[in-house]
Amino acid sequence: MSDARYQHQPLSGEDRTRLERLFGRLQDESAHFLGYPCNRNFDYSELYRFLAFPVNNVGDPYVDSNYHLQTHAFEREVLAIFEQLTEAPAGETWGYVTNGGTEGNHYGLFLARELYPTGVVYYSQDAHYSIGKVLRCLGLPSIMVRSRPDGSMDLDDLRETLRIHRSVPPIVCATVGTTMKGAVDEIAAIHGLFEEFALERHYLHADAALSGMILPFVEDPPAWNFRAGVDSIAISGHKMIGSPIPCGVVLAKKANVERIASGVEYIGTLDTTLTGSRNGHTPLFLWYAFHTTGLEGFRRIIPGCLAMAEYAVERLAAIGLEPWRHSYSNTVVFNRPRAEITSRWQLACQGTLSHLITMPHVTREQIDRLISDIEQPQAHRDTTAAIEPAAAHTAASEPIVLVGTGDDDLLDRVSQALAAEHISIDELTAVSVDEGSVVRVRVSDRPRALRILNEAVDMGRDYGRRSLLAGEQASQLLSRVDYQQAATDAVLVRLDDRVGEFASLAHQCHEAGLQLRTVRILWRGKKTAIAELTTSEPSRLRALLAERVIVDEDEAAGETALPLSNAPKAAGPS
Repeated sequence: MSDARYQHQPLSGEDRTRLERLFGRLQDESAHFLGYPCNRNFDYSELYRFLAFPVNNVGDPYVDSNYHLQTHAFEREVLAIFEQLTEAPAGETWGYVTNGGTEGNHYGLFLARELYPTGVVYYSQDAHYSIGKVLRCLGLPSIMVRSRPDGSMDLDDLRETLRIHRSVPPIVCATVGTTMKGAVDEIAAIHGLFEEFALERHYLHADAALSGMILPFVEDPPAWNFRAGVDSIAISGHKMIGSPIPCGVVLAKKANVERIASGVEYIGTLDTTLTGSRNGHTPLFLWYAFHTTGLEGFRRIIPGCLAMAEYAVERLAAIGLEPWRHSYSNTVVFNRPRAEITSRWQLACQGTLSHLITMPHVTREQIDRLISDIEQPQAHRDTTAAIEPAAAHTAASEPIVLVGTGDDDLLDRVSQALAAEHISIDELTAVSVDEGSVVRVRVSDRPRALRILNEAVDMGRDYGRRSLLAGEQASQLLSRVDYQQAATDAVLVRLDDRVGEFASLAHQCHEAGLQLRTVRILWRGKKTAIAELTTSEPSRLRALLAERVIVDEDEAAGETALPLSNAPKAAGPS
């Protein structure tokens, strides 16, 4: 370290100031961190010295490697603890420490695909967004199953879909703690459906990112683990345990993993993981947490989190936000407050709902401060703040397709939100579907429009330089509208909202030789649903389902379409 060849020049004063500002910002934001499932109660200072080494856990953690700067022994101890928590049969599971829940889900579904290359994946509307992404990466055909209002998978809909596709091995991705509502899919009942239809070839992966470290410490938890019959399971490490670096574990039945393992001479070990180089520090963090907090510590921490969740329910109910939670979950769901609140307290939102998650760092004082902020009238805003000019017009931009409520709120508010950002609408079609609606729009600045419509826009919190950006005005306009964005290459179809309708549609496509890549419900009304279908042959799919298709490539010209001349148009830049 003293070799002059490796002496680094000191940071400039400007660079040090930037780091100080970053530290201050992160410190301030951590005081209002309620909406996402990451525990910030940890102290790994005793491990900082290990950052001096390029620790890399390349390869299989159970096989020695030529790379000796690794923590495989600590990783194996961590995996043994998770095997205990998930009630895995002794000596029958294999796993590794991942970069987080998405990698764990990817590995589980990758293993399923290798075992059943002709299988179809079934997952619920409330499954984590990573599932759809993983399915695209793996090229796996899939069908999205409806969810119940509480967030769990609708087993009646799954039953009808499995019945139609009995000749294809089902790969079910069950969620153990859904992202927005904390629901647990019924693992035992899913196995019951396998038995009902005599499906001997099947695979069941469990995404237990947050709840995998909650349910082991809850009295009478729902079935969720290896004892309940899962083939693989993914659990996050940075969530309930806490870690400065995102991480997790994936565990799978050893017999299945052994069928896909291959040797690599370069590193002198087996290639059984998804990534080559793997983080060798995160196993050390998890090992340290288990050896300092201990399982007994988590047996005290988890009930405290659930008690805090119940306190949040009581306080939110008192101000009329209609909160609720599952008894085994620390996720509290309630009516979405105004954008100023969701931004300040970093509350996760979906449609008309928000949630907060009572992780170990959340206190009663923070809940009380949140309630106080919600009760306060909306803060005065400087509406004369400068608005950044729109980007240059892009005539060839792809359309944006939104599906939501049909009481004119969606069309009206989308138009107003884009106008607030000075984004011009070039083409617009609005189609009514019972009490639902579809809005198809081309705009002058698609990237900025997408940021607004997905509510990922800068909320104007630029630390003193500016009090408001137009993005916050747009966000407030959209905050009470329940809508979903459709993929640009998708075919939107109208379905009767009844059990088996999806299965019937999928069978129709199968008979025509059309393979559906994904099927997703975007909106459900009282009698009708709007579904998004993607395939490698969209033109053939539109022709096959012509009577059901809602918005065609020709802007859906017809009685229900609103031509541009009759629709609100956002003003361009002045």
